[in-house]
Amino acid sequence: MKNTLDTVKSLIGGVSGVLISAIGLLVLAQVVFGKAASINVIGNLQAIVDGFVGTGASLAGVITLLLVVGLLQSGKKSGD
Repeated sequence: MKNTLDTVKSLIGGVSGVLISAIGLLVLAQVVFGKAASINVIGNLQAIVDGFVGTGASLAGVITLLLVVGLLQSGKKSGD
């Protein structure tokens, strides 16, 4: 059972690492190509952050932001 859980945890960590790297690559592509980039990654990220801390933000949004940041940080080890 522990082996299965470790395998699933490793798989999820790998997938989330790939997705976070892809976000960085897409942001870089949008900076380089500007309007020619078909996906507005920076605008989408701004909309997400605005939902957390913008004009319509609430305490629940701030708590959600803290949870998301905590989840992203929990995957990193102190030696990384």
